[in-house]
Amino acid sequence: MSFPAFGEAGAQPAQPVQEQGGLGAPGVQQPTPAAMGQPMDPTQPQPQFGAAPPSGPPAGPGPQQGGDQKTTLWMGELEPWIDENFVRSVWFGMGYQVNVKMIRDKFSGSNAGYCFVDFESPDAATRALQLNGQIIPNSNRQFKLNWATGGGLADRSRDDRGPEFSIFVGDLGPEVNEYVLMSLFQGKFPSCKSAKIMSDPISGMSRGYGFVRFSDESDQQKALHEMQGVYCGNRPMRISTATPKNKSGGGAPGMGAMPGAPGIGMYGMGAPPMGYYGAPQPMNQFTDPNNTTVFVGGLSGYVTEDELRSFFQGFGEITYVKIPPGKGCGFVQFVHRHAAEMAINQMQGYPIGNSRVRLSWGRSQNNS
Repeated sequence: MSFPAFGEAGAQPAQPVQEQGGLGAPGVQQPTPAAMGQPMDPTQPQPQFGAAPPSGPPAGPGPQQGGDQKTTLWMGELEPWIDENFVRSVWFGMGYQVNVKMIRDKFSGSNAGYCFVDFESPDAATRALQLNGQIIPNSNRQFKLNWATGGGLADRSRDDRGPEFSIFVGDLGPEVNEYVLMSLFQGKFPSCKSAKIMSDPISGMSRGYGFVRFSDESDQQKALHEMQGVYCGNRPMRISTATPKNKSGGGAPGMGAMPGAPGIGMYGMGAPPMGYYGAPQPMNQFTDPNNTTVFVGGLSGYVTEDELRSFFQGFGEITYVKIPPGKGCGFVQFVHRHAAEMAINQMQGYPIGNSRVRLSWGRSQNNS
């Protein structure tokens, strides 16, 4: 992720480097003629390691990035456990001194699926780019490398504070990964910053939806209209608005938080207030504007609260998840109402466990 995903404004990768056999691993299935992005298999088995990732060597001296002398590469499709030290140690073992800028999810703190690697010279970066598609040492993943546009790593740290404007992307096929999704949007919208596909925490399989973030609101608005129904891989995408990742308090410009949203830790670790398990209410303009609780009906008995949380955490910050024993339902409370609205709209009928859930508004604490 976090995410993850291609970084900040002005630091997107250039058009994907073509490998033998197309984008990604050799022999990847080619998309249908209608496809806008080339599918790759995102369901490779997770790498197994006997010990924690090794600590990397000290960072090399800071490379200079001036004029057309590019020294920075984008490195994507990183496993969640990978950090700066691991990336640095990989390149150090191959004879390169590098600086690494890991892009992290602003909520979870884990990597957003990509980073930027700065080399000592343009020649070193050019040679390193030739490793695109080869196996990363100590992993069964392939290098996913591309040129990063914009300035060096120092410039990117300044962009972290900029606003973000997000869209929800649904109906993604299992062959679509973040690299493919990002390449599709970045080719049309220069301010596209990152792409994040939500995956099952156990199997690693795509859940069929994700988020794409922009630094320019006009690009976000264009994407909402121009990319609706466009093919990514073998399926047309379903597009709607999403809550930006850096939304906090007042939120990003143009997407302010709903007033009166409940704060984090409202219920602590104890039971929710009486009335919390009340009958779900239909979503309409008369619903309490301070209600941020989503009722999840039709849950199978073996779904846990942590699993339920993982399905909804991509829509926004969550304050509370509860599954009453033996009721076949659950409740997810968000910090912001907009996130709850989006979850209800986008996850209606989504398969969780062995059944499809039905969603509506849960009883607000103000109605207790």
